[in-house]
Amino acid sequence: LPAIQDCRRSAYAGKPVNLPAAKSFCNADQIQKEGYICIIARNKKDGSVLGTADLSTKSYVVNNVYVREEARKRGIARLMMEAVEDAMEKPSTLKLTVMSKNVPAVSLYKSMGFEAPGVYGGLDALSSVTPLNFLMEMEKKL
Repeated sequence: LPAIQDCRRSAYAGKPVNLPAAKSFCNADQIQKEGYICIIARNKKDGSVLGTADLSTKSYVVNNVYVREEARKRGIARLMMEAVEDAMEKPSTLKLTVMSKNVPAVSLYKSMGFEAPGVYGGLDALSSVTPLNFLMEMEKKL
């Protein structure tokens, strides 16, 4: 648990962690509850945690997908998302939320077959032409 918390706290390096959601993320509160699993990407050399992804085994919602800045652009988020999918019962629908201006994450999820259903599809289309950054739902049928 301390290694996961250290990884997540790196997201806020040099910044205050004031909001309850940010504190919960940094403390890894969610994965300490029943019904959640945490996918962990580790450095092969020293065992340090490079990234995490949390999955609710009840609602099939994945969240807190995070890779340390220095470990990005190596395919770690994709590998964690594939591990999330492997951990799920099938058939099912995997869901997530992402900020519309988080282009790397949205691009990854789309490349993996996630779609923005209903009104979120329209908001997804608008995200490239508006300065607004909104929370967008995406899902993938497995």
